[in-house]
Amino acid sequence: MTKVRNVGGKITETTKGNDNSFAKENITYNSQKKISFTSDKGIKHGKPETLPPPELPSKCKVEFRPSKSWQGEFGFDWCRIGDSQLPVDKPYSDIVGKYGAIYATSPSAVFTIKPELYQRHLAEYEKFVLSAFGTYYVPNLSLMKGEIAVLDAAIEIKENPDSMYYKYDKTVFEVKILEKLSNTKGKHFNDKVLEIKCLKEFSSKQKIELIATKNKIDNKIGQINVLPNNKVKEIDILFIPVEHNGSSGTIKGKEITILTNALKQAYVKGNIVRHKEKIKVGGWWYDLFFTKKDDKGVVSMETSNIRSIHRALDDVFFKEKDNEIYKNHYRVYMLTNSTSLNGMAEDIGKNAKVVVVYNNRNDSTAPHELMHAMGLYHTFDNDGLFTYKFQNTDNIMDYTHQVGKDRFSTNTWQWKILN
Repeated sequence: MTKVRNVGGKITETTKGNDNSFAKENITYNSQKKISFTSDKGIKHGKPETLPPPELPSKCKVEFRPSKSWQGEFGFDWCRIGDSQLPVDKPYSDIVGKYGAIYATSPSAVFTIKPELYQRHLAEYEKFVLSAFGTYYVPNLSLMKGEIAVLDAAIEIKENPDSMYYKYDKTVFEVKILEKLSNTKGKHFNDKVLEIKCLKEFSSKQKIELIATKNKIDNKIGQINVLPNNKVKEIDILFIPVEHNGSSGTIKGKEITILTNALKQAYVKGNIVRHKEKIKVGGWWYDLFFTKKDDKGVVSMETSNIRSIHRALDDVFFKEKDNEIYKNHYRVYMLTNSTSLNGMAEDIGKNAKVVVVYNNRNDSTAPHELMHAMGLYHTFDNDGLFTYKFQNTDNIMDYTHQVGKDRFSTNTWQWKILN
């Protein structure tokens, strides 16, 4: 249908099909001459017809989540609402708050949910309003050049779309649809729907949007923000085996992979090497400060409240002048078993460079302690930017390993500290 309106002159309307006009009040035509209506089927007068409903976009929402096989090989941070298939995924509304005077690791510690802190947490994410669903909080993805992210999708459909398509910069990403999204009414969860490969470095935030089309109307129903990846920080990390009484510490299982992945999430590249030579410690002075006996009389490594074991180990290591080249490395001293410790950082931030880890540690201890040295508090520590309920996240800075769950993720606000 085509209409041409010339104000101040003739008004010409040309209609190829039906021309329906509707108004809630009177329709008035004024002309200095006559107004003519012609129709082959006559002109009807009487009770007005009902205004037809407007054509609306489809009512559906798609929330992207990491695959349940995700182990932190890329960074993905979202406002958690418990809708993924990950082993640990508690809604942030239930676990963001503060502890009282008793530290979180104590059985008598009291945690209080703080809605105002949860609202502050929501500000970490871009948002938009999605018809029939309210606010959509956009997840943040960190992905280095050449890396791949595989995502699941939580879907809710109240009105079926005619079609869906992804909108993104094809020079930056290669997006492969692994599974067609469910498009029938109801709630669905689709495994491994999308593979995103980053083709190059970029300096401004990139968006990958999902668009639904209905009645020829496009409507954004999902989005991922990929954060700029052109500024990768490089750090040098040295793992140093320490021998005591014929036994020495060593690298554990997957800890190098966990560490590499956790750093990548924050766009940090860890140049990780293992020192070829063991350093030997012991003797009455060393044993006085840094060992203790358990109930059975077995001697194991410990720390000291009088002298820092970090400084003591550095003193031994740097007696060898050739080791001066490692002054600016993060140094991970790997010791034999401890009776009560898995590891300990020299400090939290403040240019700390040294951590100690014990052989009785788990695979994520070294990454955890190194990130302390790089400035991160425990997730359950009130001194952090946000405080989460103890053992309720898969964050590398939680103690979820104590309840048999893996810890490997980091959040956007932590990425800013690490990088």
